[in-house]
Amino acid sequence: MAASASPRLPLSRERILRAGVELADAEGLEGVSMRKVAKRLGVEAMSLYRHVADKDDLLDGMVDEVLADIPGAPLGGDWRDRLGALVRGAHRVLVAHPWAPALATSRPAVGPARLRFVDGVLGILLSAGCSPQLAHDTLHAVEVHVFAFTLQELRLRSTTGGYELDHLPAGAESYPHLAATLAEAQHDHVAEFEFVLELLMVGIERAIRATSG
Repeated sequence: MAASASPRLPLSRERILRAGVELADAEGLEGVSMRKVAKRLGVEAMSLYRHVADKDDLLDGMVDEVLADIPGAPLGGDWRDRLGALVRGAHRVLVAHPWAPALATSRPAVGPARLRFVDGVLGILLSAGCSPQLAHDTLHAVEVHVFAFTLQELRLRSTTGGYELDHLPAGAESYPHLAATLAEAQHDHVAEFEFVLELLMVGIERAIRATSG
């Protein structure tokens, strides 16, 4: 007697968003369309619209699907260690999905996962002694480091090495300080990320002291 075919999993918003993420990981955002997502799931494109309103809704959902993988804010311990763990966790997730940082910073919609990350950062900052205003202002600096730094890092990784002298628009003599620096310095994305994170921590500590008394 022939074995019966395995039942097809019901279509859901979560399955659609995950398929979109997988497609973007494989082909980049330019490879994502409602038709291709439907094909990946083995369904007709029109069936997707029961769960996602349109492509904009799909893209917003894909961003939040990725951000949902960011580990939650650690509980207990020194605030610096907690903030560092949360920021590094976000960075790891974004690097694993190179299309996500640009999309996350260009879409107006903010989903639950992004809000959870924001809430985690604010909770750590408030526990460190930040006033609500200082926590609000510092949040922006943290998000710039997580999203903008990661976006630049990914762009540099996709080139042959970043600001190489032979890629400058004019001769090196036109940019003497840049030329002198690049003659000695090397890109180390991990070290640079940690360096800026440490500068951020020092700045937060200084701001807390300045505003608390």
